[in-house]
Amino acid sequence: MKVKKLVALGLAAVMTLSLAACGGGSSDSSSSSSDSASSEGGGELNVWLEKIFTDDANNAMEERINSFAEEQGVTVNVEFISATDFTTKLNAAVEAGNVPDVVTSAVTKIVNYYPSNPFLDVTDLVEEINSERPYLEAISEGSKIEDKNYFVPMTSSSTMMFIRKDKMEEAGLTELPKTWDEVFEYAEKMSDPDNGFYGLAMGCGPTDEDGENMFRNIMWNQGGYVFDKDGNITLDNDAAKELLTKYKEMYDNGVIPPAASTWDSGGNNTSYLMGESAIVMNAPTMYNSMMTDDSYADLLENTEVMSLPAGSDNNVTMGFAAGPAIMKDSKNIDLAKELIRYLFDSEWYDQYLEITAPVYAPVFQDCKDSETWSQGVNAQVLSYAENSTGYYGYPVESTRGRAVAAKSYFTFPMSNMMNQVVTGAADVDTAIANAVQDLEELDATVQDE
Repeated sequence: MKVKKLVALGLAAVMTLSLAACGGGSSDSSSSSSDSASSEGGGELNVWLEKIFTDDANNAMEERINSFAEEQGVTVNVEFISATDFTTKLNAAVEAGNVPDVVTSAVTKIVNYYPSNPFLDVTDLVEEINSERPYLEAISEGSKIEDKNYFVPMTSSSTMMFIRKDKMEEAGLTELPKTWDEVFEYAEKMSDPDNGFYGLAMGCGPTDEDGENMFRNIMWNQGGYVFDKDGNITLDNDAAKELLTKYKEMYDNGVIPPAASTWDSGGNNTSYLMGESAIVMNAPTMYNSMMTDDSYADLLENTEVMSLPAGSDNNVTMGFAAGPAIMKDSKNIDLAKELIRYLFDSEWYDQYLEITAPVYAPVFQDCKDSETWSQGVNAQVLSYAENSTGYYGYPVESTRGRAVAAKSYFTFPMSNMMNQVVTGAADVDTAIANAVQDLEELDATVQDE
């Protein structure tokens, strides 16, 4: 990527229509809206954005917002906040009744406030953007809460599968796995626990967020769910039992590293990067780590990065769409909408997403045919986004049900369930029963609207 050039482009005020990057959607709305707002003059916005992994992207975003402020003749105060501090700070602002105007948000963050909702319904703005540049269907549908939008989808993160091609070759495996059953089969064939090499780096530490995500995702693909559409807890199902049994079998047989029972969310990528494991499911940040560190050159050369495989029932993946939201108590909602429109100017957006690739994928249909997103790892990341209709609690439809799922997430029910089984603290049926009981207790604490 030509990072310096892209950042420079982020300094431009209003860019002309581009046909070269993600297919060139219309950008007329941002320029015409700017003219209207500029004629009025004045106004102030406070913007809180979650800081992302690259300073180049954060700088480009800040420059773009500064350009908006200059063109509009307004004041925009931008603050970048770390992901670990963002929710705590926003919660305090909501509690104090002194919220910013625009913030980074996502479905899970929104439903966590249930039964209240401090975010503005921006369905009209999303539909306006979609009419000019159609969203990927999975992004459009997966970002709604009871058919309404409370943030404007801008990026989609993902979980990729990383697999050692050299270890596949040694095991006589000539094609990449297409299903989860094949993944487990490949992992078993590539394992060599006597020499400290393991087929599958899927953790089950009590606070392992990656293990939590992957158990849910694989179980969905195999036709099992923590909740049904009505919000009933349905974890005691055949798919959960079969997956949990298989996981214990792989752990006991040395397919999964013994230390996996103590991992946090960083354990799996550490295992892969140190050359201990053949398969890992991780964010594309791991790809960036290998790309930017010469010590991983050989590992990168022997790594294939692919979107997650399908199960016996479907290939739904966990959605991680995020984007700007407007707080209900914003004192300048119209100006906040103008800023968001400005951030979706097609040329600037496409250049910005090039900076974030492959960690963040674009959310528009026309990007599938672009040079940037139609090949290599970027194409795999975009493929993931196309199937990302899953969410915490999927497929529950009610806001209350989704809130229960979101609130339960950081109690790590799936990771704890796996941990109990591999450590011998519980058998499969008991571990599932314990998780169901914990979910029921949490459900009882969530108020109705």
